[in-house]
Amino acid sequence: MLLLVLALAQGPIELRPGMVITQSVVIKTKTYHLSGAPITIRGDSIKVDFGGATLLGSGPEVEPDQRRDTAIVIAGGHDIQILNARIHGYRLGILARGVERLTIRGSDVSDTWKPRLFSLLEHESLVDWLSFHHNEKDEWLRFGAAIYLQDVKGAELRGNVAVGGMNGLMLVRSTGVVVRDNNFSFNSGLGIGLYRSSDDTIVHNRLDYNVRGYSHGRYSRGQDSADLLLFEQSCRNYVAFNSMTHGGDGIFLWAGQTTMDSGTGGANDNVFYGNDVSYATANGIEVTFSRNDIIGNRAWGSEYGVWGGYSFGTRIAANDFRGNRTGIAIEHGQNNTIDGNLFDRDSTAIRLWADSIQPSEWGYPKHHDTRSHSYWITGNAFVGNHVGLRVRNTQGVVFERNRANGVDSVLRWEPIPDFQVGALNADTVPDRRDTVPPPGPRSSSTNGAPTTGNRPSCGSSAGTRARCRATGSWCSARNRPNGGGSSSRVVSRNCRPRGGSAATRFSSPRAHATIGR
Repeated sequence: MLLLVLALAQGPIELRPGMVITQSVVIKTKTYHLSGAPITIRGDSIKVDFGGATLLGSGPEVEPDQRRDTAIVIAGGHDIQILNARIHGYRLGILARGVERLTIRGSDVSDTWKPRLFSLLEHESLVDWLSFHHNEKDEWLRFGAAIYLQDVKGAELRGNVAVGGMNGLMLVRSTGVVVRDNNFSFNSGLGIGLYRSSDDTIVHNRLDYNVRGYSHGRYSRGQDSADLLLFEQSCRNYVAFNSMTHGGDGIFLWAGQTTMDSGTGGANDNVFYGNDVSYATANGIEVTFSRNDIIGNRAWGSEYGVWGGYSFGTRIAANDFRGNRTGIAIEHGQNNTIDGNLFDRDSTAIRLWADSIQPSEWGYPKHHDTRSHSYWITGNAFVGNHVGLRVRNTQGVVFERNRANGVDSVLRWEPIPDFQVGALNADTVPDRRDTVPPPGPRSSSTNGAPTTGNRPSCGSSAGTRARCRATGSWCSARNRPNGGGSSSRVVSRNCRPRGGSAATRFSSPRAHATIGR
């Protein structure tokens, strides 16, 4: 293997297989047919400007599932910049490990490895279903990727393209990453995937048509493909103003095996704001076993606009749901707020329920309250739905200040839940973060009212105050909702709105619901 360690380079250089770059360089613009050992970048404060040079691992005659090798490896260091590269025909385009302050800009890393699919026009094959549930031993590497960042702290990816492979961008145990103005579309697995990656920012990207398991008019399965995936304790990420349409899921979030075994933690406190997640084969947004904010998004034309199985303390607000089979579906959820949304011609707007039997192999129900209870459904608009709210085996539902037009049946429930209308002070809605039941034995409360407790998260912190939803101001802990009767649902009247009551702020759900457009 040829190793050429670059010292001070004069003028543009030509690439060779196995080259090790240790100082800033400009690459001579041409097409390089490179296979075998990757180009390695090692050191600190290195800028590599490819100037549009192309690294070609295999030609178009090679089948996608036969693409091999890695084009570029960044081995540690800090302040590394990769600019203006064209990388095609590899299993992995760019692999970065243990880097601090990494920049990748203006690069096209398309046509990486993807598997042969066995699903046909007439029927799907179960072999094609994906599983990203484990990556503690780098299992994700078997799928290949355009860009794979592992243990990276602080990065900016901007103006890049990755289409035509299986996965676009994969973040593993990476924090402080800003992903902006990229196009990671038309892949057969994921546009972007996160595993144990927190405090990242994903904004203004095109993440469309990352899908498999779909044949128009025959089957629509998705097979766990997604435009954006967040798995295993990926917390406090900000995801806003992205186009994530026509994916298997638009957004697919799962707490992770740690939570499934212990009942603690989750992929918590992520914010999904102003995204378009329409026309997914399965779910516009799937968020499970976790606590998150879903605000101002557009979710049209999917099986489910939001699937929120076992979600707790989650706020779903000011979203635009249209033409879904179900707008919002939550099984075994607790202390969730659904406010200011528009449900336009979804067959069922909101469905809440609990099953009598849960999988025996799950550790989660043994350590966590899994009853379906404590919902605040306020200020929503229901238009042309078959059913507005369908409830089964759910307690502690507050339904007020909602409007309906052309709805066949506004409410359907079985058996009759602890259902309240007008039980909340008109000016306040409980804060989701301070009404989450703690992991452990179920509350002794029998009426399903909100219960207090510690706030689980990727770490853990105890909530001590309640906050007015309408004003953002804090109320004393003694006025927090508790496990008492219906009067306990009234949040402190000492909270006073600034600039209008909640009724005024949510008087136009349609206006709020169009934020994501």
